[in-house]
Amino acid sequence: MDSILDGIAFLLSERLPLLSRGKPDARLTLETARLFRQYGCGLLLSGLDEDGFRDSLRQAATTYSELLKRKQECSEYDQYYLARSKGEPLFDAIAAGESELARNIASRMSTHWMERMEPEEDFHYIGALIGLLQERGTEGELAAFERCLQGGESYRLEAARALATRDAERFEQGLSGMIEEQINWRERQRRSGVFDPYLHKTEAFIFVEGVALIHLARARGMSTRERYPLIPEAALGSPTSPSAG
Repeated sequence: MDSILDGIAFLLSERLPLLSRGKPDARLTLETARLFRQYGCGLLLSGLDEDGFRDSLRQAATTYSELLKRKQECSEYDQYYLARSKGEPLFDAIAAGESELARNIASRMSTHWMERMEPEEDFHYIGALIGLLQERGTEGELAAFERCLQGGESYRLEAARALATRDAERFEQGLSGMIEEQINWRERQRRSGVFDPYLHKTEAFIFVEGVALIHLARARGMSTRERYPLIPEAALGSPTSPSAG
């Protein structure tokens, strides 16, 4: 793991100076945020470094937040990367227990679906989580999410709806399904021969989105388990949780 962490640290040292030059670069920002996320996951997996894990997630989210503050300066080629569903660093902020940072990101994310740039159901899923963070209604986003499925099913929808209604049992079902999908994705990647060591040795073993959802559930007074597959207890040890109504 040390060689993986050293490699990620080197890539970060190359990218961070570029982010401070000229116009904001949305693609580079998301790449950098992902490297911070992978570094944090690596720290947690290699030495149960909970503080390092949360600090790395905070840095990932902060990097993205700085981009959103300047998104009006971005070129037209950056619009794809500014789509709301690309905003994984929102999960980083929530998973790190950074309440204010999570709400700041949520308030600056796109409010318009970018057709042909993102799945509409993903847009509404993030919108529902934003509604929870901002302590406002989620009914419209959840209804739109369900319409997009055209009769299909989604564990994300089940988990988000359970969060909105504070249904702990239904939340467990939705989250368990999401975790199973993540495990299956990891196995498909392994069998395909496509191997990114920084991803498959770090982030693939820590489901950060799931960590974020559990923090939201706990903030809403819902009971959860201490650990889950791909979500070790150490990943859930944040001292604070984002407000979620």
